[in-house]
Amino acid sequence: MPVLLAGAMLPLADAAAAAPATGISPQTLSHFRLLEQALPRYEELARRPALTALPPLPAKSLKPGEPYSGAARLRELLTALGDLPADPVAPVAADDTLDESLVAALEVFQERHGLDVDGVLGRDTWQALTTPLMQRVRQIQSTLRRWRELPPNPYRRAIFINIPRFRLYALPDMASAEAALLQIDVVVGSAVRNMHTPTFAADLTHVIFRPYWDVPQGIARRELLPKARRDAGYLDRNHYEILDGAGRRLPHDAASLAAVEAGSARIRQRPGPDNALGGVKFVMPNPHNVYLHDTPARDLFTHTRRAYSHGCIRVSDPAALARFVLQDDPQWTPERIAAAMQGNAPLRVDLREPVRVYLVYGTAIAREDGSVLFLQDLYGLEP
Repeated sequence: MPVLLAGAMLPLADAAAAAPATGISPQTLSHFRLLEQALPRYEELARRPALTALPPLPAKSLKPGEPYSGAARLRELLTALGDLPADPVAPVAADDTLDESLVAALEVFQERHGLDVDGVLGRDTWQALTTPLMQRVRQIQSTLRRWRELPPNPYRRAIFINIPRFRLYALPDMASAEAALLQIDVVVGSAVRNMHTPTFAADLTHVIFRPYWDVPQGIARRELLPKARRDAGYLDRNHYEILDGAGRRLPHDAASLAAVEAGSARIRQRPGPDNALGGVKFVMPNPHNVYLHDTPARDLFTHTRRAYSHGCIRVSDPAALARFVLQDDPQWTPERIAAAMQGNAPLRVDLREPVRVYLVYGTAIAREDGSVLFLQDLYGLEP
């Protein structure tokens, strides 16, 4: 599967403050060049606007084997896009049904567009099929523009997180091919405006096993305080503590809740199986207070669209990511990492060399097999 993704509009001042302005530019990555090479092909396809003029669906969705008056047009479109292999010897299908070959091509198309891969011609798939190809051209152009603005990587390794792809890519070095990448599914910030995951570059400097969760003030006010006021035992049952400015624990009473409301006290959650950060937190100091972390909400990773967080990044395989970032230290074996994630108290481990992390927003992704992914504009940032 994929790839190095497209980049994002970054607060470059933040990145400059984080590390020297020297190093390897993300523009040297092969996938940037692959996306550049894909642009003329899609510009040519965009000169054929009739390709995407499919007739409306006669029902909410069409399943394999069901009739569709636009089957011939759909076949032409999927062939032009490369999802349906062109076979000059095979006879052209004459019937208007979603036959086996069309369904297989639909599944390829669905995978490239971040849709549920089920071979069903439903509303979301139809909308993606009928999106004007000039819009795909604009997505490629926008992604290339954002990628060119990425700051250089001064270190050996890098991590890219493509927000609308819901995927993390860890690079052993900046010349890594797809097969060498560690790819991990992630959950990103909700599409609700004040919960978006921001785009920026920062340096991952340390990890904390069995971390406390220091609840952001906004979440404490909006979500925890109403629950604590309705249910006197809520904070205790969920292993929350209230601390004053000096770090002293306060009783879970009305006065302490009022202090949290006023900002003179804070709430944190103790390490444990229900801790929102799970067994490990990956820290990359930045003005947005965004970090990567484990999560007890494992079911979210079964979803195709994974935009559920308040802005931080939840990682589906935190142990694999910990092994990647700690690989320079032979003491941190897979067994020791697993034990630390189940430990009894927080444990900070500093990396021997930072890892540059790029949180990026790219809705067009080129792959080494010549295909291009086009993703939903999750936050409405595309022109």
